[in-house]
Amino acid sequence: MQTFTSDPAAAAKTRRPTAIAQRVTTVLGRPNGGNSVDQGLGQGMEMAITVVVFLGIGWLLDLAFDTQPVFMIALVVFSVVGQFVKMWFVYDARMKTLEAERRRGAVAHQHDARSDGSDR
Repeated sequence: MQTFTSDPAAAAKTRRPTAIAQRVTTVLGRPNGGNSVDQGLGQGMEMAITVVVFLGIGWLLDLAFDTQPVFMIALVVFSVVGQFVKMWFVYDARMKTLEAERRRGAVAHQHDARSDGSDR
């Protein structure tokens, strides 16, 4: 039997979430960017904005010193190289973290199997 209340908050608490809502909540609730599409989009925007900022600074310096495109080219190359170096270090740190987690899981699994007395 379903009871009807005039309080929307109480009604929302009694409703069960659907499977889709549970999946969305699980994905959005993950720490460290569980949704890799959003994470990649954010990294791409960061890279594009950084290049545009350095391009603008180079353009202003070229106008000030009358050295058309020297500073623009140099600063854009500097920003792109810097972004790739940053991406490499972030990727390397993430892979090391994942490898350490995998090793801990494998060792814990082996330890659990030995304590059971089962041979595998």
